[in-house]
Amino acid sequence: MNASERLNIRLTATPPDWATASVAALLQLPYVNIVETDELPIDVVLHFGTYSEAVQQQVGTGRLGFWFFRFAGQDLEVATAARQSAAAGIALESSLWAKLPDNNCVCLYQSFGQLDDFAVWRSVSRTLAKAACFPERVLSRYQHTGALVTCTAEPITTLSSTAGYLSQAKGILNKIIKKLFYHEQWFIVAGKSNELLPDPSQHQWLLNPPADSFWADPFPVEQDGRVWVLLEVLPFSTQCGYLAAVELFADGSHGVAQTIMNTGSHLSYPFILNYQGDIYMLPEAGASREVTLWKCEQFPDRWTKAATLLTDVCFTDATLIEHNGLWWLFLTLGEYDGICLNDELSVYYADSPFGVWTAHKDNPIKSDARNARPAGNIFHRDGVLYRPAQDCGTGYGKATVLNRIDRLDKEGFSETPVGRIDADWRAGCLCTHTLSRSEHYWTVDSLHLLPRWAGLFQSK
Repeated sequence: MNASERLNIRLTATPPDWATASVAALLQLPYVNIVETDELPIDVVLHFGTYSEAVQQQVGTGRLGFWFFRFAGQDLEVATAARQSAAAGIALESSLWAKLPDNNCVCLYQSFGQLDDFAVWRSVSRTLAKAACFPERVLSRYQHTGALVTCTAEPITTLSSTAGYLSQAKGILNKIIKKLFYHEQWFIVAGKSNELLPDPSQHQWLLNPPADSFWADPFPVEQDGRVWVLLEVLPFSTQCGYLAAVELFADGSHGVAQTIMNTGSHLSYPFILNYQGDIYMLPEAGASREVTLWKCEQFPDRWTKAATLLTDVCFTDATLIEHNGLWWLFLTLGEYDGICLNDELSVYYADSPFGVWTAHKDNPIKSDARNARPAGNIFHRDGVLYRPAQDCGTGYGKATVLNRIDRLDKEGFSETPVGRIDADWRAGCLCTHTLSRSEHYWTVDSLHLLPRWAGLFQSK
């Protein structure tokens, strides 16, 4: 696409509320015109709905096609698609399609979003917020490549709407029971081995938190001949996490949790980095809307701010890795009232871990809640990079997926799943969402239900 070329887009109707952000984004593109007449040649006819032959016949087909949306791989309204997907126990698919002038139908963009069966309504609003971004993303790729980039759509199998309503009712009931009678408590296991994908049931250390809190997001650190696990502590009474360190001992026991950072706002995911002989930490602090790197002055409990990497971002689980002479920053981006924070992976690059950071041209590089959100540090093995990710397709942190990174450069990114840790490695576990490593040690966390009365009879 040459610099002087402009694309004329015609909308089939006044955009629905969810699509107003999409139109605003298109109007910001310098190479796009939104037109209301046929006096100019039309490149794209954009329909903010499912396919309608009647609408296409009335409005016509642009040079690049008649674009429309699908949900759960079908021409369904998004709420119906969400219920049917929930019944099938799968993530909620959304996609942008084009009916081309030759009548071929191609997929331009496909995404999979988190779908909680107890909160289908929330998945609907988040999916629409994400779908509103698809046209701008497809057109940006067209502007870069000069061609309409298509993808092979993953087929979707759902169940009936009746089954969807039953699934939603069951999900709501289960959620109420859990809230009334249980705490969802994360705990941690650790081991010493070099397996690519460790078996958490063969752990050597079990880090069980007290009944008033959970421990999650573990990162092992080997320092001065000692082994520590940095982790998130979240007291149930405050629901505000802080960071702690627990020492592991050779006999399989561990020390007490020592607080290492408490800012008064929620902290989690204490990602650890060694750089030029110093230790740095990159914790999640979503409320601050800043990605901040901290330098260790005295391990494990004295830290000072070293750099602010990104500002004004709603993010999760920022993870750094050096690769081929550049530093790469992985994280998921979203908004609490918009795109789900578990759905879309973005990456930035810089010459050093302190920045300045440049967004990858293909951001988000992945739009798939089943395999996007970081789940621990990226590591090298035999010259290959591996990236743990969370499977949040049917709920937060359901499993951990290990990906082999096949390409990571300024022009592209790709990865292939090569392994998986499901929560069934231990009876009673419901989720597992972190796999982290140091040189010789690994850590995994998992979630089980703890009766609310469990701490009432503990001795003080």
